[in-house]
Amino acid sequence: MEIQEFLLHFRNKVFAFIFLSLLPVNHLYSAPKTANNDDFFTLENGENLCEVGGPHTRKMLTLVYGRGQPFGDLKKKRYCKLKNSQKPIQWVLMNLDSGVTISKSNNAEAIYFGASVSKLFVAATLLNKQHGKLNRSQLRLMADMIVRSSNSAWIELQRQAGEDGTADLGRLAVQEFTQDMGYGKIKGFQGWMTQKDGSKIHGNELNAIELSRFLYDTYHRNYMGAEILWKIMHATKTGDNKVNKYTPRYICIGGKTGTYHGENASPKTVKLNSIKARNHVVVFKVNNSQYGLSILSNTGSDEDVAILSGGLMREFLHIGESFSCEDF
Repeated sequence: MEIQEFLLHFRNKVFAFIFLSLLPVNHLYSAPKTANNDDFFTLENGENLCEVGGPHTRKMLTLVYGRGQPFGDLKKKRYCKLKNSQKPIQWVLMNLDSGVTISKSNNAEAIYFGASVSKLFVAATLLNKQHGKLNRSQLRLMADMIVRSSNSAWIELQRQAGEDGTADLGRLAVQEFTQDMGYGKIKGFQGWMTQKDGSKIHGNELNAIELSRFLYDTYHRNYMGAEILWKIMHATKTGDNKVNKYTPRYICIGGKTGTYHGENASPKTVKLNSIKARNHVVVFKVNNSQYGLSILSNTGSDEDVAILSGGLMREFLHIGESFSCEDF
């Protein structure tokens, strides 16, 4: 019996080795997790966001990793064509440790419609206003707004960001926060804001340059409560068909997506005939360096965003199958 058991055990080991050898390399990297979930969502002061937010928040706050879809020659060719095209898409890839821009599009300062990416600025404004403190209800709403991209949570938290809890003063608070932080072209509030002279301006106007500066400021905690937003961003569940798609499975991704089809409410500043927003702003760590990638797209295609991010990571950061567009 002992010999038979040994032979059976040996055969199973051989079969397992052969099976794993045939799997794609990215699949083999999918098992290890670079951060413990509970540890990651514990703040420096010892508070655990999952515990503070209760069962609803704990369910949402789980780390998100790349999907690891293959990025072959056809994808690389499409990336090189897209990167050099005149399509309405902009990007900035930044090393967040140093603040050095690694790659950016020529139109990275143009104003694009932000869609739900602007929710990041509502979150930051409220956190800064409350000195980095949120009650259970607010933490739950913030997780809903960032992780699931809830619009009702967005409107409520923007209202709470204002001095008197009204919609207009909430918008004003977000606008003042972005201007105080030095993001001069960004209007990170939602909807129309009535100014002191009675005129109205529309919010939700972003650009990749200032978005990258915001990621840098959040990473370096240059406003109160930035640590909380940084951690919640790493649970965002809406990016599977955008940046997450071609990111290797061993890379943890934080960020915020934005998707919208509709009329252009700001034709004087957003120079687009109509809005077909497909946006994704992400942060990720590779080889002990932290990076931020801001992509604003008006092509109406999730795949354009996925292809662009997959190519930028491989061409400039040598993640996965590195290459140069000169080869294509």
